[in-house]
Amino acid sequence: MAEKGLPRVTMREVAERAGVKPALVNYYFGSKAGLLAAVVRDVAGSMMTRLREAGSVEGSAEERLRAVVHALVMHCAEEPYAPRLIMEQVLFGDEEAIEGFVANYARANLDTIRGLLEAGAKSGELRSVDPLFLTPSLLGGCLFFFLASPVILRLFELKAITPELAKKLADQTVDNLLHGIAMRPEVQA
Repeated sequence: MAEKGLPRVTMREVAERAGVKPALVNYYFGSKAGLLAAVVRDVAGSMMTRLREAGSVEGSAEERLRAVVHALVMHCAEEPYAPRLIMEQVLFGDEEAIEGFVANYARANLDTIRGLLEAGAKSGELRSVDPLFLTPSLLGGCLFFFLASPVILRLFELKAITPELAKKLADQTVDNLLHGIAMRPEVQA
């Protein structure tokens, strides 16, 4: 599913790769959408655990933001298919799948980011910003890199997204965000 994309993969191919009969895949998952939902539950669940842990570290708002972004990027680097599968669930899923994703994963991530931003604004480290606009910037800065990796790897003549490259991406994403949300002396007055 990750290699070919949801629209182009068949249940037969999934069954062959898993070494089982297609009927067994259909029995357990019901459909391609059911299989995708199960995979997304697994991937998003492990991502959520990492983000929740990263968001609860002690430290300044900047340190916590760095921890959250690093957790997200490193998860994507370790499981590069995750962003694509999640995006396909959101883009091609029915209303029930989208609602489930929001309720089970997206809302908790938003709460983590919102709490971090509110704590940073309260401490004077960060300007007060609307999570409605910052959250897509943060996620886009992290996830799009992996979604566009076939182009990025060719464009920049890279062989793979290494852990070192992922760390640089996380650092750059946080620096880009902080430049826009960091409290500046002229704004404090």
